[in-house]
Amino acid sequence: MEKLLLSVVIPIYNGQKHIRDCLAAIENQTYQNLEIICVDDGSTDNSAAICKEFAERDSRIKLFTQENKGASSARNAGMDKATGEYVCFCDADDYPEPEWTQRYVAAIENWKDADCSFICCGMFFDNVYYKNVKNKESILEAAHGFVRGNDYLISRASAATLAWLKLFNFVTNKCYDLNLIKENNIRFDEDVNIGEDLKFNMDYLDCTIGNIGVINLPLYHYVRRSGESLSISYHPNDLEDTKYIYKRFVNWVMRQPGCTEENMLVTKGIYINDWVSRITSLYEAYREGVAGDKAKQKVTNELKSKEFQDTLKEIYAGKK
Repeated sequence: MEKLLLSVVIPIYNGQKHIRDCLAAIENQTYQNLEIICVDDGSTDNSAAICKEFAERDSRIKLFTQENKGASSARNAGMDKATGEYVCFCDADDYPEPEWTQRYVAAIENWKDADCSFICCGMFFDNVYYKNVKNKESILEAAHGFVRGNDYLISRASAATLAWLKLFNFVTNKCYDLNLIKENNIRFDEDVNIGEDLKFNMDYLDCTIGNIGVINLPLYHYVRRSGESLSISYHPNDLEDTKYIYKRFVNWVMRQPGCTEENMLVTKGIYINDWVSRITSLYEAYREGVAGDKAKQKVTNELKSKEFQDTLKEIYAGKK
């Protein structure tokens, strides 16, 4: 098992408060044959110095720096530098469980003769900003016959269920075939601010016919540390980007073998939820005077559009 080299890519921007904990968690993984690639994205704090300190005592840690271009650019740069057979991603203010990489490698070995696209693990959703909000974990549910700690190879159409459980849209809880990524030039879209992880997963799955491997155990801690909510943050093209990627996701799920009406309703339910979030952020930006005078009419047009109304009625009728 130790022969397989796994690359871990960490994009970093002004992460001095948490990068030590992140690197320590990865450095102390129970699986040790790792290549740990830190990409400092133009930080103005001590992030690069901290990474250099770790790299000087651990030869597996490699530090690369670039001018500030965003997390997608940093991840792309990390993939370009990576030399492992597989790659996974960790954000600088998050951290994995000790057996995160070992479970990935065990699953890779277990499914080496099966058609497996990528491997997904469960997640902890930790909230350190709102103390009154309980931490949560997300895995395949026991109510549907899944056992905590087991590994499952599930159909591609089940991506809808993973998305409902907030396990599909992220890249930080997945392990990818790096050769497939490089052979097909799969990249993070540096021109979008929302949905770039989901788009990456769609691009990746379009290049493979395999099913989805799931380690039914939460192994990655997604930590909310600030009060900013993605539901109310605003970038000019967020609404269009969200609609584009979710229409693509809906159409993708529809094409998968064994896709059911339930799969479609779940996917459209997620779509309408994020669609409303983007409309909300646009309206809030209008109220704060940062979106322009036409934003209010755009909100009205979205809510009254046939596509929005038809989708809303469909998922309401389906109790989603």
